[in-house]
Amino acid sequence: MTIRRFCISHFGEVPVIIFALALSSCAPTAYEVTSGLLDQGKNDDAIANARANLARNPNDPLFLKYLGIGLYNKKYYGDATAYFERSLSADPEDDQAVYYLASSYEASVEYEKAIQYYRRYREMTVFGEYRDIVDARVKILYRQEMQIEAKKALLEESHLDVASVPPNTLAVLYFENKGNMRNLDPLQKGIADMMITDLSKIHSVKVVERVRLQKLVEELNFGESGLVDERTAPRVGKLLGAYRLVKGTFFDLTSDKLRIDALVAQTRSGQVDGTTDISGDMKQFFRLEKELVFKILDELKIPITNQERVSILEVPTENFFAFLQYSQGIDYEDKGLYDQAVQSYTSAVQSDPNFSQARSSLSTAKKTGEMMKGGASTSGSNAVPTQSVPPPPSSSLAKESIGGMSERASSTSTNVNSGFVPGPSSSPQPTSVVTPLPEPPKPPK
Repeated sequence: MTIRRFCISHFGEVPVIIFALALSSCAPTAYEVTSGLLDQGKNDDAIANARANLARNPNDPLFLKYLGIGLYNKKYYGDATAYFERSLSADPEDDQAVYYLASSYEASVEYEKAIQYYRRYREMTVFGEYRDIVDARVKILYRQEMQIEAKKALLEESHLDVASVPPNTLAVLYFENKGNMRNLDPLQKGIADMMITDLSKIHSVKVVERVRLQKLVEELNFGESGLVDERTAPRVGKLLGAYRLVKGTFFDLTSDKLRIDALVAQTRSGQVDGTTDISGDMKQFFRLEKELVFKILDELKIPITNQERVSILEVPTENFFAFLQYSQGIDYEDKGLYDQAVQSYTSAVQSDPNFSQARSSLSTAKKTGEMMKGGASTSGSNAVPTQSVPPPPSSSLAKESIGGMSERASSTSTNVNSGFVPGPSSSPQPTSVVTPLPEPPKPPK
């Protein structure tokens, strides 16, 4: 129904002046016209409309955003980013602009900033289902960022100097299964993952992320066994920017007992700073892991606060099978086998419904798998891009409907740099990535 027909049907036979006033009140606003042009894919018209209105009010957050959307749709990501930044300065509550900004940074291969704004969007949106989508996106981008960092480290290897690395930096390498029970192989990454989690709770220690380690292993292409090789471990430490390395082995003593050995060595000299071991019942695995962490800290003479000690002692699960399945899920995700990862995480959650890390990993693995092209969740880590995830709606209307949205900023002129000169780049900016990524979820309308 056209606006004129809508108004006639609602106002009926009225005097001409009153009818004219009523008709004008039904006319679409400038915002609606510009938004409608974007919805129709008429980006050039929308950009022209936004520019004309910004000429009258240079700091209008909606028209700044609409101009950014038009440029984004035309793949002028650098210019789009500038407008979204200005729009957010004027209206920090606009989660839609935050989402577009994250997508723009991703398209410009600025993954660190993209991750920052995706996380900000996650905190702002009122739609819980989209938080899972953004969590998966962050995980994908973080892995991509670590892959780029690994390639960069290899290119600059000859210029790296471990002597300049702060002595509080530590990398935990994968542990080696020296036993006969091959079903315990997932613990190779599981033990490292838990130790990294616990050591990261100590503010005086900087621990290298496990994903960074994994991406370096993939770039070096010598397999995970190379991490425990005396000849390659120092090189790994140097490339990771770690002053010390924690590495070790584990093996089954009996069908239900386990021993874990660990040592800490300086990357540059190979000097061993400490060795320790622990053994006990597999059912008490987490208790063993905690004791091993405290022994390493004692060997290195690293003091910790009572609060840090209590935090380290937190046990995510008492169920050994659940942790074993969780560890298997980590390995599947590293390989890009998301369907198998989902199965493993599901088994972990079923074994212990209170295992929050497994539940969180299950959710993001599902969403990540959905982002991969048909069947790519089982085709490995170099899967090709997928179709877009359905766009999340803007939270603003939902917030306003429940009274949770504050008034839009009124003094925008003091918040935005009005000296910015609008105009698209001479050509669209290409997206350059190391490994093919799924397309980002389509920005909200």
